[in-house]
This record gives sequence, structure tokens and C-alpha cells, in this order.
Amino acid sequence: VPPPTGVVVTSENFKTVLHWQYPPISETPHFIVEIKPYNLGKYKEVSTCVNTSAHFCDVSEEICGPYSSHWLKVKAVVGSEQSEYVETNEFILQKHGKL
Repeated sequence: VPPPTGVVVTSENFKTVLHWQYPPISETPHFIVEIKPYNLGKYKEVSTCVNTSAHFCDVSEEICGPYSSHWLKVKAVVGSEQSEYVETNEFILQKHGKL
């Protein structure tokens, strides 16, 4: 199963969204998004983006604070197979977000 591509975080007016692309395949891929807040130190699933068929995930509720570092990752699930996770660079709302 190919991994998602073009994985990017956008943030405007505190609405923070992870976007990705996926090539067309015969079965419908589903995606699982995880987030790692710096203060937690480990990844956890974003409950609203488990087995989603969308190519984006609103993670606004998951961002712990404007100065905290966060990392996000997404993988594809097709049938019983899964891709590798694709991880974003560090995301800091205050630094990378737009108002």
C-alpha cells in the first residue's frame, strides 16, 4: 500500500488542518491520523480521523497551546494492508499559523 504524499499542515485563525494526497486505487483507502504534542512525548490517535476517507483532518482541538511543538503523521489503510506513516515537520501554532 503506498503511503500518503504531500502531507502538510495549514493553520489559519486557529483552524489547523492536516492535508495529504493519495493516488487513485481500486479500493477506497482510509486514513489514520496521529498527533504528538511535545508535552505528551508520544503519538496518540486523533479520534475524529481514524478510518477517515477524507484527505484532510481538522486537528484544531488537538493543539495544546500556541508555543507548543506538535508533530503529525498519517497512514493509509486499504483492506487489511497498511502503509508506512508519513510524518510532518515540527508544527508550532505561533510560528507556523496565520491569523
